[in-house]
Amino acid sequence: MRALPLLMSLLLCACQTNPFGGDVPDKLSLQTKTFEDVVRWGALEKMYLFLKQDPAQPPLQVQDGLDNVRVTGYESSQLGKISETRWAQTAVIDYVLTDRQVVRQLVDHQLWVSDDEGKTWYRENPVPLFR
Repeated sequence: MRALPLLMSLLLCACQTNPFGGDVPDKLSLQTKTFEDVVRWGALEKMYLFLKQDPAQPPLQVQDGLDNVRVTGYESSQLGKISETRWAQTAVIDYVLTDRQVVRQLVDHQLWVSDDEGKTWYRENPVPLFR
């Protein structure tokens, strides 16, 4: 019987929209969901498209061996507001190196920024490395 009140309180806490305050901008929410879908479906080379590209710099080098990675899970936290144009999120990604059948997990700390008042969102920090 003690488990019932604990379970009910956990469910109520899970219903919070954003514990960090502030509503998540729709375009940011869509961008992070699209990033999650890219990772979940294994199009890992497309993760680099979420980074802001500087035309004066050479194109970013895509990690070798991504075709050997099969993502098996992606769990993300709520987006947390740092400022109006900076938000953070953490994702835990489970994956398998298919040539060796090695199961791995990584924690991906994501920083999302906008230079144009929330019209476009980019990932500010590097994409995770699958090793």
